Amino acid sequence: MLHKISEFVNRIRVMHEEAQLLHKMKYESPKATQVEIDNKIQGIQRLALSIAKDKSAYNQVEDV
Repeated sequence: MLHKISEFVNRIRVMHEEAQLLHKMKYESPKATQVEIDNKIQGIQRLALSIAKDKSAYNQVEDV
């Protein structure tokens, strides 16, 4: 893992918030356009992929 655990958790939090926003865009009134929804999905997928690709060993970094 190239990042601190706190950064990893923050990335997951952001992905969750984006997913909640996507749900609102899709199901609340007024609905977002299909293009806006597709763009939001692609952004969430990019976040997920960046998390999935971070496969290096975790090395604890000392805060200075």
